[in-house]
Amino acid sequence: MNGKILALLGASILATLSGTASAQSALTATAKNTTPSPATFSSPSGCQGTNTFSTLGASGGTQTSSILSPFPTSNGCSIRYTRTDNSRYCNWVLSRTRSSLTGPWNYPTVSTTKSSTGVTCTSTITSVNANGDWTVSLTIAP
Repeated sequence: MNGKILALLGASILATLSGTASAQSALTATAKNTTPSPATFSSPSGCQGTNTFSTLGASGGTQTSSILSPFPTSNGCSIRYTRTDNSRYCNWVLSRTRSSLTGPWNYPTVSTTKSSTGVTCTSTITSVNANGDWTVSLTIAP
């Protein structure tokens, strides 16, 4: 009987830990292209979760993707848009972390790199929640 109680207790603890560890946070990113050329999407370092980005149309093409992280202590994505006419690009690495399952989330960061002259890359964090969710706007411009 003690063995059964221990087995049930162990299963209960595992279920509780699994529930805690499965807490997910979401990154919602909106990308906008204000260049006169379409811009193709790539993700050089990948995303923590599935994104729905694809080619942005020229002169105002916009897409939004919600990326749900499978990890309880981090979320983020690497997003690159490259102009089809001259291969100039913007690369953004979006990240948010926390040190433990129950600790507070750090403020998100956006690291931006770009090709040489001729393109402007901007990012604006527009919303940050205590539960790990956040939103960001990204723009590739001439």
